[in-house]
Amino acid sequence: MKNPFVFGKIADKTNFCNRKEEIKYLLQNIANGYSIWLFAPRRYGKSSLIKQVFNKKSNNIKTIYFDLYNVQSLDDFSRKYSNTIAKELFNWKEDVKKISKQLGRYLLRLQPQLNFDVNANPSISFGNKEIVEQIDIEEVLNLPQKIAKERNIKICIAFDEFQEIVRIDKFLINWMRSVFQNQKNVSYVFLGSKQSLMENIFSNINSPFYEYALKMDIKSIARKELFTFIKNKFAKQNLTIATKTIDDILNYSNCHPHFTQYFASVVFDELRNGKNENSKNFKEAWMEKIINSQSVIFQNIYDQLNNNQRRILLALSNSTDGIFSNAIRKKYNLTANSTLSTNIKSLI
Repeated sequence: MKNPFVFGKIADKTNFCNRKEEIKYLLQNIANGYSIWLFAPRRYGKSSLIKQVFNKKSNNIKTIYFDLYNVQSLDDFSRKYSNTIAKELFNWKEDVKKISKQLGRYLLRLQPQLNFDVNANPSISFGNKEIVEQIDIEEVLNLPQKIAKERNIKICIAFDEFQEIVRIDKFLINWMRSVFQNQKNVSYVFLGSKQSLMENIFSNINSPFYEYALKMDIKSIARKELFTFIKNKFAKQNLTIATKTIDDILNYSNCHPHFTQYFASVVFDELRNGKNENSKNFKEAWMEKIINSQSVIFQNIYDQLNNNQRRILLALSNSTDGIFSNAIRKKYNLTANSTLSTNIKSLI
């Protein structure tokens, strides 16, 4: 019996829950050629959502997904982005000389070369040239538009973890806006997991991307949708689960997509191994397994805290009431209220 719950990786169609309104909204705006930006915390299903949308989009729109999280520099971005565009937009079954000629025309300044690994997988190289100059970066950024215009097609490109653009190079965001605003055949979806950085990029009047794209909010999946999702997953494996157990899962996960699937998978393993969900300590037992599996992460976080922050956590773990009261401050040897507020903010 296979565990039907998937977490920690992109959810495919069978493991994707709801988001019908979000999918509809994205499809409509992509069809209209609009660019969109959206924020959601990590493990909230942004990447899975855009993959679902790209699988459902109109056949006359070519879609490309590019993750900025592991891009290290301008040169690294240029090489990885060029290869992604070429991989998605070129038919590698065509004659190699023909493709080389096309790439040479699109990236005239960079003089690209085609390489093939031992498995005959193609890639683009630019020799020993380091791609850091604005004129070269803009040529790379314009590659999708040149191809789309020549072929008379529409392209939508998703940049995942877009807030990383600030880390890669402080000028890249300016060059992107300069190029993107003149592209008629290409639209973009910008996904990010750090709210303050994404807000600063798209809502700060001094940012090059101010008011460039439509904002989209991703909220929690409705509790009833997740409830039905869990119940159906168990039913397809011919395993029953009580309403109370599903409620416990959702209460603990707070309907967070990643943790809901993670907690449900642990409960699934417990039940298929013969544990009794009606026993007095069933809820505590499966939750303890989850906490223990995360103990190294918790320990690493705790190790980074100073003594004042540790004392605050100790106080909060016993009672969330009256943290600023004299009695609590004295009992746990907490600092003055002004310093206490600062430490609480740093913990958050």
